[in-house]
Parts: sequence; structure tokens; C-alpha cells
Amino acid sequence: MYLLLPAVILSLVVIGPCHGDDYEEAYRLRERREILPLEELLRRQQLGPDSRILEIEAEFENGRCVYEVEYLDGSGRVREIWMDARTGEILPKGEDD
Repeated sequence: MYLLLPAVILSLVVIGPCHGDDYEEAYRLRERREILPLEELLRRQQLGPDSRILEIEAEFENGRCVYEVEYLDGSGRVREIWMDARTGEILPKGEDD
């Protein structure tokens, strides 16, 4: 888990590729507590002690803020998950409804 913390901090700087206003809207939603903090969402997922986050993309799809998280698992495999930023629910790959 401690390996994730520096990656989370770095990911806050390199989250992408969102469309211009997505970052601002996600920030507003977070400030209003309408979506969960990214750190909380990642903590809930328990990606594994040796996992390393490679990239996080924040997107708005059909009015919903979704985080796409690409990470390297403990065995060295690249994995991706999609999370609803409001609930933390894991979404099926590519779901955008």
C-alpha cells in the first residue's frame, strides 16, 4: 500500500487525458464532496502491496465522473480498472452509460 502513495500523489499531477473542463469539473465535484477522493477510491480497491499505478485518467462519460486506473500488479502484469468516482463501484471494461 505504501508504494501506492507516491504514485497517487504523482498521478494527481499527471492525470490525463481529460478534456479541458473535465479537470475543473472533477475538482468542483470533489470540493462539494459529490465524488470521493481518489486516494479513498484506490484504498478501497486494495490493488495489492506490490502494485504500482502507471496512469490515471479522469473522464466524464454520460454525466458521470469515471477514473480509469492502469496499474502494474505484483506479478508484473498491466491491469486496468474503471471506477465510478461518486460510488467507488468498479465498472465493466469500457462501460460509459
